[in-house]
Amino acid sequence: MKNIQLMFVAALCGTVLSTFAEIVIKPVRTPSVSTNRPGIIVPGPDGGGITYEQPPQVIELLDGDVLKGTFVGFDSEGGAKWRHSAVKTDIEFMTDSLSKISLFPRPYSGASSDNTRVELVTGEELSGELLEMNNRHLVLKAWYSRNTLRIPREKILAIRPASAEAGVIYEGPSGMEGWKGQSVKVARDPRIPPPVIIQGRPLLNRPGINFGAGKEVPMPGGAAQGWQYSNESFVATRSNSLIGREMKLTDKVNVEFDLNWRGNFNLGISVFADKFDAYSGNSYMVGFSPNDCYLMRMANNVQNNLGRASFQDLRGKTKARISVRINKEEGTIALVLNNRVVKEWEDNAGFAGKGGNVNFVLLQNTYAKVSNIRVSQWDGKLPSGEGPQKEGKDLLVMSSAGSLSGELLGILDGKVRFKAAFSPEPLEMTLDTVARINLADTKLEKPKLGLGDVRVTFSNGGQFTFLLENWGADRVTGLSTVLGRVEFQPDAFSLLEFNLTKKEGSGSADPFDDF
Repeated sequence: MKNIQLMFVAALCGTVLSTFAEIVIKPVRTPSVSTNRPGIIVPGPDGGGITYEQPPQVIELLDGDVLKGTFVGFDSEGGAKWRHSAVKTDIEFMTDSLSKISLFPRPYSGASSDNTRVELVTGEELSGELLEMNNRHLVLKAWYSRNTLRIPREKILAIRPASAEAGVIYEGPSGMEGWKGQSVKVARDPRIPPPVIIQGRPLLNRPGINFGAGKEVPMPGGAAQGWQYSNESFVATRSNSLIGREMKLTDKVNVEFDLNWRGNFNLGISVFADKFDAYSGNSYMVGFSPNDCYLMRMANNVQNNLGRASFQDLRGKTKARISVRINKEEGTIALVLNNRVVKEWEDNAGFAGKGGNVNFVLLQNTYAKVSNIRVSQWDGKLPSGEGPQKEGKDLLVMSSAGSLSGELLGILDGKVRFKAAFSPEPLEMTLDTVARINLADTKLEKPKLGLGDVRVTFSNGGQFTFLLENWGADRVTGLSTVLGRVEFQPDAFSLLEFNLTKKEGSGSADPFDDF
């Protein structure tokens, strides 16, 4: 009789439950008012009639089973409670059967001062308003926490103060909405320079194989898999994967993002494109690898190489902050790696871009991850570079006037006190003039995961791992090795990931987790 009931519930849910032993269904008192309908209309942040249609939440088990519905709550002993419109009672899943829960919260739109990013030595990131920093800890006022957060100084890798820059065009990704993906059919070998243009058509050659002028050659084994969305990022592993979206680009624009990779890579960023294509229409494509970069001009389907440059900034690394800055009026495009300008091109033939598409194309089989994409208006100033960080010294990178090496004395009331080597007296500057602060004698560490640890992704970006104890209607409580006891707001998170130690041991974890 019990098996019949289980099968009946599974049929109502529209989900095939392949392993009943991993799922425990217990009757839980259901409230008289149902809140589990898909597509609930949630009032907007200002309460002024703006609405937000929340998609159904999704729970995924370790065995691959997936079920839509509503996340009710969690406690370390009872597991996760789940509600579905076709089931009379709430379902309770055992903790050791859970993989992830996608919550799709209402987008957070707060003050610009809330956007200071604190990078931890564990590779995690917290955001909020920086209230104070001294020689012991940093105090962060975070919209998602019921209390201010005290972060020990030795746990901080770097600080990225909130930018006063106006005109943010796009920040994300938070999903695939608005993005289009496909597999480019033209095969290009990343070991050779960009294609030679003969009579307006590219000549694509590889050692031993002559493709001919402009001939399209399918990738072996059929179309390559394109970019996939995962954990606030786009991930690709196959050559010729393309993803892009249309944006309202301004005359001066900054396209920046974090890039993670394994081994070698070759990536192209197409900007001001009037087609969702890397090699046709009217656009510019900045291509780069760990060793060099180039700019391709596309005008009326005719490609021209505007020059290439070699550099060593990315050798031996697996992560970088990439910035492509375009000045349409002056016809200039610059590639900035980790706040250093490696190449600036000038197009004297007139600006070729005629659209608003921004596209990413992976030009080589490799693991690549694009995250923390930010497209914004730009003031036209290029950074002078932060230079190497000296051992035992903090490094302060200014927004547009180079960097300082010395000692960070403190931050209070929006002002930074810094002792530079060349100055007998401490320097004082406003926080909004600082682009980044790298703290001395800190380096990335692989986080040590424990049983019961949950990795959460915040709705405005950034991830954090802590021991989840209880998830209620108005608060989330747990214990962190960095912050101690924490109390978060339930609407702060877009994703929860469980059983991290099991995934790590099975080799199914994100291939970029150990960066």
